[in-house]
Amino acid sequence: MKQRTIKERLEFTGIGIHSGEKAKIVLHPEPENTGIAFYREGVRIAVSPANVVNTFHSTDLGSEGVVVRTVEHLLATLHLLGISNLTVEVIGGSEIPIMDGSGYFFYRELKGKVVKQSEDAEVFRIDEEVRVSRGDSYIVALPCSCFEITYEGEFRDYLGRQRYTFKGNVRDIVLARTFCFDHEIELIKKNGLGKGGSLENTLVIGRDGIYNRGGLRYQDEPVRHKVFDLVGDLYLLGASVRGKFISYKGGHTLNYELVKALYSRLVMK
Repeated sequence: MKQRTIKERLEFTGIGIHSGEKAKIVLHPEPENTGIAFYREGVRIAVSPANVVNTFHSTDLGSEGVVVRTVEHLLATLHLLGISNLTVEVIGGSEIPIMDGSGYFFYRELKGKVVKQSEDAEVFRIDEEVRVSRGDSYIVALPCSCFEITYEGEFRDYLGRQRYTFKGNVRDIVLARTFCFDHEIELIKKNGLGKGGSLENTLVIGRDGIYNRGGLRYQDEPVRHKVFDLVGDLYLLGASVRGKFISYKGGHTLNYELVKALYSRLVMK
């Protein structure tokens, strides 16, 4: 597998789902062995577990007091496309635009602009079982030449228990939107989050149904989005990942615990 970048700069604009700020990012192609980084207010923030500053309802990166919020959907798209060299310049606000709550708009624009480079890409291979847990939630990483993720979650009355396994087909997860339950909205707002959230960018689930016009994009859309989030959080390792992952009720915080556990093994080697 070769390293990849994009053939020309790309811009995305929208709103930050948590900040409510107008958001603009510019993606710049980079030469081999540059890696992926965010650039804001003169500070380059490399994609690395060491630069994670928050995992509460999003994955945020920071360095030298400068923070870029909600990076997971863009990172998931880059991971799925194998893009390994790119700088994401954050111009408006501090947050990556949420678009429609999925990775679709990023994927649609990037897919036809990927360029293979001459150097081989690094691949992070799971070589032994690694498990992290918190309460009754857990994630297990297992050796495999594949990239496979199974997610199982509990979604109360309307959706109940759902389980989904991703085996590499991008279209199976890229349209799945970020979601919340209607009873959570007040608490999210009290925590100063969700200021840009709406039915245009968030799947809202109630006891008896879906609030969004058009309903679900997939019958099991919430678990597919959880898979998409994990794809993005795993790219914090700085390389495409090979392994089999089983997540039960995991979220960004537990994803990050797994990434730290895997990264520590890489560093020790």
